[in-house]
Amino acid sequence: MKLLTVLFLGLLPVAYGYKCDILPPLKPGGAGTYPNLLERYIVMPKTLQVGDTIIITGKVGNGTVPFKRFTIDFFVGKNVVYYTTVSTLHITGQYDLNSTFIGDYQPNPQHKFRSDKAFPLLFTDEPTTLRITVEADGYTVYKDKVFLHKLKYLKENYSTVQTIYLQNLDFQTECSIDCKEDKVCPAAESGKRTIIIGNRVVRYVDGICPE
Repeated sequence: MKLLTVLFLGLLPVAYGYKCDILPPLKPGGAGTYPNLLERYIVMPKTLQVGDTIIITGKVGNGTVPFKRFTIDFFVGKNVVYYTTVSTLHITGQYDLNSTFIGDYQPNPQHKFRSDKAFPLLFTDEPTTLRITVEADGYTVYKDKVFLHKLKYLKENYSTVQTIYLQNLDFQTECSIDCKEDKVCPAAESGKRTIIIGNRVVRYVDGICPE
């Protein structure tokens, strides 16, 4: 009977890996791209690996000072110093320039970002979802389920990334999630992980989750 109980429990969602944390509090921008805009650093429990998916759902903050922009970076390591640490993925929407840029960053005296792809502004004031998949040769970026761009790794790749940087993004635009709520997305593929940022929390789920 005990053996059957153990086997049965092993089929339930509690058996797969799941971790839920309240998002780190916003703080004034430090040495980041736009010091007057609020920012967050999310340090993940482990580095990224091929097959991981990052889902970010929110909307752009007010950003009235000095201008309306947002930034997402995938930084190497845990102890990040902006303009000193490598960013393997840099996404920014710049309302004042009516542009969206996807690239990366290697430290340099001019603090110049590599713009691998430039688009017209793709964001409005409404909530949106970015889905980023980690592949062996680069990141594939989708916006609201539409393919945007494949960013090939330059020097460093996903394997040392452990910090996600978010600036001027609002994650309380819809209902807030209590980390005591039921777990979501039962494991679909062993060895792959979904990182979901939105509704005031960050969740780490073993398996692949839909948006």
